[in-house]
Amino acid sequence: MKIIVLTTETPHHIYFVRQICAHFEISAIVQETNILNPRFNTFHPFEGKRNEYENEILLNKQSVQLSDFAKTIKSDSVNDDESYNFILKLNPDIIITVGTGIIRKHLIDICPDGFINLHGGDPEYYRGLDTHMWAIYHKDFSQLIASLHRLNRKLDDGEIIQKVGIKLNKDAQIHQLRAMNTELCVKLTISAIFDFENFGAFLSKPQHQIGRYYSFMPSELKGICCKNFERYVGNL
Repeated sequence: MKIIVLTTETPHHIYFVRQICAHFEISAIVQETNILNPRFNTFHPFEGKRNEYENEILLNKQSVQLSDFAKTIKSDSVNDDESYNFILKLNPDIIITVGTGIIRKHLIDICPDGFINLHGGDPEYYRGLDTHMWAIYHKDFSQLIASLHRLNRKLDDGEIIQKVGIKLNKDAQIHQLRAMNTELCVKLTISAIFDFENFGAFLSKPQHQIGRYYSFMPSELKGICCKNFERYVGNL
């Protein structure tokens, strides 16, 4: 079984790849290097603390990179010709995308039944970017969910394979949230790949409603999210 991962090189994505490699052989990784940046400021100080936390908790401060786990090519976009031809030649059974830009049709068509995406949120309610932050902004804490779904031509629209809520406690801090989500994404993916091995397909069901699309969250609104999160966990 050939598995390809499309991702970016961040501590939580490196951790995800490492954990999947502990259970399955990854044939190759396509590392997307062109990171989208909006014209307005999106950075909030908690994100710097988040990166330090993930490097310590998920990677034990080890100096590791994606290429330590599988053959890796770097590309501005996973949709470009180099990536497409590389993936096409490998003829994968499963393609996992986590944290890349929008996947285009010509790439999906390489592996339409085995193309899956990890989404930080429930796509039946929150689609697009910064979805956990938008749920916190709206004080919609029930939607702090990790989802795994099939990929189709519409953004975050594919059939749901699995989804599970993030369990918070009164000691939780907002900079820890992405690591919590990553741990769940690992579990969802491992479970789904085992199902694929056993049944020859991912077990999934259609989404029942179309979630609202969200884009990048401005820094000012992330400050509100920090306060909302602190109040919420303080009342648990």
